Amino acid sequence: MKRYALLPLITLALSACGGGEGGSENSTQPSALSAVEGKIENVSGSAITVNGQQFQVGSVSYRNQSIPASILAADMNVSLNTGARAAMSAKSGSDVQLDPTFTGKITEIDRKLGTFKVSGVSLTFNKLSNHITDGNWVMVSTLPTANAGYKVLSVIKFEYDLDGMVEVEGRVSEIDLYNQTFKVGSSLKVHFAGAEINNTKKLRNGAWVEVFARTHEVDDKVEYVIAEKIMLKSFSGVNGRGEIEGIVTWVDKDYSRFEVNYRGIFEIHKSTKYDCEDGDICNNYSLREGMEVEVDYVANAKGNFAKEIEFEDDSDVDGDWDKFEFKMKGYADNLDDTELLLKLAA
Repeated sequence: MKRYALLPLITLALSACGGGEGGSENSTQPSALSAVEGKIENVSGSAITVNGQQFQVGSVSYRNQSIPASILAADMNVSLNTGARAAMSAKSGSDVQLDPTFTGKITEIDRKLGTFKVSGVSLTFNKLSNHITDGNWVMVSTLPTANAGYKVLSVIKFEYDLDGMVEVEGRVSEIDLYNQTFKVGSSLKVHFAGAEINNTKKLRNGAWVEVFARTHEVDDKVEYVIAEKIMLKSFSGVNGRGEIEGIVTWVDKDYSRFEVNYRGIFEIHKSTKYDCEDGDICNNYSLREGMEVEVDYVANAKGNFAKEIEFEDDSDVDGDWDKFEFKMKGYADNLDDTELLLKLAA
């Protein structure tokens, strides 16, 4: 049964990315990769740039429903199947699957503060389009943070049919197996009695889940959602080489392993390569919770092994530095070498 009828709209609210200029990395369909996940950096004709590499688009889908490729835009989260089908022909291109964090009704928009809610979850995004208003249905792409909820990348208005369900992704907390409830993050309660779950044994606090559900509302406000399908997300479905873009959410004490997006552990070997965009020297000891990274990895029955770790130059290490950033101009008046203070002349 069709649940969504998505239509590409002009009313997009997207944060500037500035990526995808890549130069020598503009070759399409890197045949060695079998899976790629990340945000779209650039759209050029029938090709998109993800994780610094350009891919020819063969098909676009969301929840197994075909979507017009014209909906693709910068800062949308996507996953790509670049394996067997893409290798058959350069014209066939990659299977691009939209991978939003939230779909649902947007409410309680406060444009001064840049805040709103989707399916009852509070989010912040200072570039929300003026064409998006309370009650619209939206598709939201985010990155998780180590300690500050979600970092919103884009908010897109879209159409849906009356049988549509909301989608919510997040980390499980306060799970109650007796009453069959848990929370996504710290706020949204999910009732999962009777829900289809892909791995019931691993449904526990700390797991990252993708929930398709129906909302229970009182006075147009979502009190909780009733799950119909729950997917525990990981990188275990990849067999071969893959790439993932995301946030470091855990680092082992001996720096031999780390976690990305609460979804999977990557092992570090002596052969692992490191790439710092600012030219600094970096290694496994450079890994910190909250850093944004791109990981080129190999997955097999023994686990996920990091081939190369690229440290993003604009990482917000605590996941929420934007509100503390500022700029000042002036002439240096006094430098205190002891206290490391620089005073600007009035």
